[in-house]
Formats: sequence, C-alpha cells, structure tokens
Amino acid sequence: MSQTANKNEIQNYIVDSKYALLTYVRSDLSPISRTIGSYAPDGENLFFSTGKESAKVDEIEKNKRVSFFFEHDNQTPESWKSLLLIGDAEPLTVGSNDYAKAIDRLGAKSPRFRERIAKGDLDSAIIYKVKTSELEYLDRSKGKGPAQKIVAGNK
Repeated sequence: MSQTANKNEIQNYIVDSKYALLTYVRSDLSPISRTIGSYAPDGENLFFSTGKESAKVDEIEKNKRVSFFFEHDNQTPESWKSLLLIGDAEPLTVGSNDYAKAIDRLGAKSPRFRERIAKGDLDSAIIYKVKTSELEYLDRSKGKGPAQKIVAGNK
C-alpha cells in the first residue's frame, strides 16, 4: 500500500471513529487519558476542542506533547485496527486561518459541535491543532506483525 493510500485510509479511520482517547502528562508526570468527541483530521494533523476551564488545558500548556488513540467498537481479532497519533498540541488563535478551518472541520465531524457553532457557544472552548510527528497504524486484516510506524512531515 502506498503512503498516500495509507494516509487516506488513516484519515478515514479517524473520521469513522466516534471517540478517541487523548493522553497527556500532568505536572506530577502521571499520564492521564480522557475521552474526546470533538476532533477532526487535517491532513496528517488533527484539530480538537475542549473546555477552556478543563484541567487538561493547564497541563497541555506546560507540556504540549500529546497522543490520540483511535479504536473502533466491536472489532474481531483477525480484522482489528487501531491508530496512535503522537504530536504537539498548539492552541489556535481566534480569527486565524487554522481556527476557521478547525471550526469548519470540527462542525462537519461532530453534530454536537455544530450545535455549539449555531448557538454561538464557542467562547468557553479552546481549539488545538496537534502537529503530528508520528503515527502507529495497526491493521490485522493485512496479517500479523507490528503496527506500521509512519513519521509525519511535521517532525
């Protein structure tokens, strides 16, 4: 499979995922995972939204390295797929081109986010762009073996 085909398959896997696990590291070096529903791919990168007042915002400000784990429900072992995306989370500035693109992509992916846009209820949210440096894609339907590691162009 070509890199382009792989990247398209990976983007489709992200879009088809209902939720993802965001993992970050707290100041005491404890890894913390949280379920996220407001996310959308942007090429190799990923946009996500969370509440400005959440603890993860303070922790990501101190250590911007995060990971996202995607896994679909009800998979069989012989066709198991999962994706780990690793990169640096950067908050987007309201009014920037990336912010407008993120709003568009997040709204297209998430009905709940679309409702928030319609209500003008984004003041309490912060939107991040994860600049992906590494992807690990596991697809058991193609046989056994380790996850395919892809170094992103942002590294």
